[in-house]
Amino acid sequence: MSMVRIPVIAAAVMVAFLAPAAECGTIGPVNFSGELDLVGLSRRGEENVNVLNYGENPFHTTRVRLFADAPVQEHVHVFTEFTYDDGISLTRLFGGFVRFSDPKGRDLHLEAGKIPLHIGAFPNRSYAPKNALIGAPLLYQYHTDLRDDQVPTRGDDIVANRGRGYYTSYLTGGLTGLGYTGGRTMTLLYENCWDFGVAALGTVAPLEFSAGVTNGVVGDPVMSDNNDGKQVLGRLGFVPAPWVRAGAWGSRGPYLGAGLNDDVPAGHSVDEYNQQVLGGDLELSYAHGLLYSEYAYCRYQSPYVGNLDSHAWYVEGKYTVIPGWYVAARFDRMTFTDVPVTTGGVAGWDANVWKREIGVGFKPSTRLIAKLVHQQSQIALSPRVVHAFMAAQLAVTF
Repeated sequence: MSMVRIPVIAAAVMVAFLAPAAECGTIGPVNFSGELDLVGLSRRGEENVNVLNYGENPFHTTRVRLFADAPVQEHVHVFTEFTYDDGISLTRLFGGFVRFSDPKGRDLHLEAGKIPLHIGAFPNRSYAPKNALIGAPLLYQYHTDLRDDQVPTRGDDIVANRGRGYYTSYLTGGLTGLGYTGGRTMTLLYENCWDFGVAALGTVAPLEFSAGVTNGVVGDPVMSDNNDGKQVLGRLGFVPAPWVRAGAWGSRGPYLGAGLNDDVPAGHSVDEYNQQVLGGDLELSYAHGLLYSEYAYCRYQSPYVGNLDSHAWYVEGKYTVIPGWYVAARFDRMTFTDVPVTTGGVAGWDANVWKREIGVGFKPSTRLIAKLVHQQSQIALSPRVVHAFMAAQLAVTF
């Protein structure tokens, strides 16, 4: 049996078992759909700044997403999503949740399960058919040198790992960090994996809202809780006219794994050290143009080093030149505050990073889109690290 067919069958089985037995006769048809993304690169190895958890990458040659949507009862739907990345030959459950909608037909819903990230704006257009480019903004995918399974005991431990991202470790090279291996490095927000929890969302024009509680944090979503705390998150949006959409959002929750309880200062627990995020988003449209922008401030509370703060923002534009053809560009920046080091003075706890992606797209139909992009990133190390490459993507919806 092929790897691609496995998720479809698994989704169908999951839907069948979630349906109450007494209501089997009222279940509507299961709606299956999918997305195939094919990518070619001009230079291999330059795309690693875009690496995601599990080693996935939007610039890998083949990525497949499979969706199943089934009405269990009136106003009750089950949604599942599986993803496959050929760069690591991994098929995994991306999301699976039940949505309860208002019986009166209002745009009010309650979701429970492995649910989407309901803060920020980019998740609404993160899939290839809606993403004008190929990559994601830094604040949704860039791995810092902070981990959930290790703690730095000195500023030197984390400063020594600047720019290493996904490969960070405080346990090697004469460093004095504490912890274990098996966890992950932290992002500011992470869109490519959904969290387990419950969320209420909807619109009461001109307002949008979402509020939820999850096991993990926005920088490290999890399926099973890795500590005894929960995250709370929410967004309030304002849509006064069709051409403008704005929102403010935030979250707070403990990020360290429970396995570190013996490694934090005596009398404290990992549940006292939170990730706190505040952000805002803006979307404007006029004639053939679209403009998106987001800003986020993030604070990670570290047991020995103190507060580790970062700022991230991006501006993205898209302009339709002629029907079916568009040009697009995104400019990203992420900066990090200073921590003291033993040699005296201070240093940024991670290296500042900048990324630019520009491209052209052709969309002959709603089910097909082709893109050609150039991406360049710079990591402020000494010497400065620069990655640049071109990529072509063909995305097919089926």
